Amino acid sequence: MNKPLETIKVSAGEDLLAFIPHMVGYWPDASIVAISMLGKKLRATMRLDLPPDSSSGKEVGRFAAIAATQLANDKGADGSLIAIFGRQDWRVPGGLPQTQLYKALRKAFEAQGLPVRDAWFIGTEHWRSLECTDARCCPWPGKENLCIKESFVNAEFIFRGSVVGRAPMEQVRELIAVRDPEFAASVAAAGVVGGEILAGSMVINGCGVQQLTATLQAWAFSLELWPKPPDPHMCAFLLAGLANHSARDAVMVLLATTAEYALAGAAGMSLVGPDTEPIMVAKNWYGGNQAAGRPLNVDCLSDDHLVEAAYNFSNILIGASEPRIPGEEPRVLDWARLDKAERFLQFLAQASDDTDKAPVLCILGWIQWCKGRGSWAGQYFQACMDYQPGYRLASLLEQLLSAGHVAECARNPKTAWHRDNQDKETDLDEAA
Repeated sequence: MNKPLETIKVSAGEDLLAFIPHMVGYWPDASIVAISMLGKKLRATMRLDLPPDSSSGKEVGRFAAIAATQLANDKGADGSLIAIFGRQDWRVPGGLPQTQLYKALRKAFEAQGLPVRDAWFIGTEHWRSLECTDARCCPWPGKENLCIKESFVNAEFIFRGSVVGRAPMEQVRELIAVRDPEFAASVAAAGVVGGEILAGSMVINGCGVQQLTATLQAWAFSLELWPKPPDPHMCAFLLAGLANHSARDAVMVLLATTAEYALAGAAGMSLVGPDTEPIMVAKNWYGGNQAAGRPLNVDCLSDDHLVEAAYNFSNILIGASEPRIPGEEPRVLDWARLDKAERFLQFLAQASDDTDKAPVLCILGWIQWCKGRGSWAGQYFQACMDYQPGYRLASLLEQLLSAGHVAECARNPKTAWHRDNQDKETDLDEAA
C-alpha cells in the first residue's frame, strides 16, 4: 500500500463487510469469515469453506468447534464477528439457509471466550444482519451487495492501494501456467544430460554432501539474483534438485533462512551422506564448478549450532516456532525472503509442464500454509497432486488443512506473516 496506514473507522455494516475482501484478498464464496475483536478494534481474520448443506448436526458442531478453536489462537481477543457468505440469498424470515451452523458457531465462540457481537449473511445478491429480522428496520431480502463495494471503507482501501483479486483457484491456475512454451521446452531438453534424466541422478545422490552443497548453492545464487531469471540449464538443475525429498526439504529451509543454515540443519538431522554418483552441476555456471567463490562449509560450526540448526530444520518444515530453549524468543521466519522466493518459485512453475513441476507447487503451498492462507495453500497442493498424484508432502499438508490445523507460526502474532494492509488498526463504531 502506498499511503501511511492510520486507523480506519467502520461505522456501518457495509463498511465492515467491505473490510473482509481486502483482508482475505478476494470476495469469499460459500465461506464463513470470522473476525476477532479487542474492544472495538478488529484483529485477526479467518476464512473457512462452508460445510456441505447435507452435513449432520454432529458434523456442523465439529466444524464450529474447529473454527472457534482456531480464532481463539488470537489470545488478546475478547469478542468476535461472523459473516456467512452463502450459496444463495436469504429471502424470507425464518428461512436462513445456515440456521443450524450459525447457532453452532455462536455457541462454540462463546465457549472460547469470544462472544459473537454481530453477524451478517451475504447472499449472491443481497446481504442483511443475522441479528435483525424486523422487516421495518431491515426489509427483505436485504441491501444489495453493490453497496458494500460502494462503501467508504472499500473506497479508502482502494485509495491506499489495496486490490481485491479473483478467487485463489483462478489466480493459482494463472500463476503456474506455462507462459513461454519455447522456454519450457528448452528447460525440458536441459534436464536430459548424456541421454540420462538429470532428476534420476539427483534422486540417488541428492543428499551426498557435495551434491547437496551444489544444489543449495545454485538455489541460493538464483534467489539472490532474482528477479533476473535463470537460464534453461539452471532451471532444469533447480527442478531436478527437488526430486530428492530430503534435498527438497533442505531447499525449503534455505528459502526461509540461508543456504548455510539449511546445510547445517540437514547435517544435524543426519540427512547428509557420502556422494555415490558424479556431482551434477548446472551447465555454464561458474565454469561448471558449482561452489566456486561461494563455499558452503559446516565443519567450522560448533556442536551446539548444529543441534540448534537441526531442531529448527524440522520445526520450519512443520511451521512451528517454539524456541529450543524455553524462555527464548520464538524463531521468526524470514518473511521478506519467503515473499521473494514465492515469486521465484512461480517463475519455475511456469518453466515446466511435467512432473518436475509438482515439488515446486508443493513448496508454494507450504509457504501459503505457513502464512496462514489455507485457501491458497489448498489450491497449490491440489495442483501439485494433479502433476504427481499422491505426492506425499502435499497430501499430508492437505490433510492438516482439512482437519483445520493452522501452522503454529501463523497463529502467533510475533511470528506471523503480515501483508502491508494488515498492519492497520480498524475501529468498529456500532456497525449496523
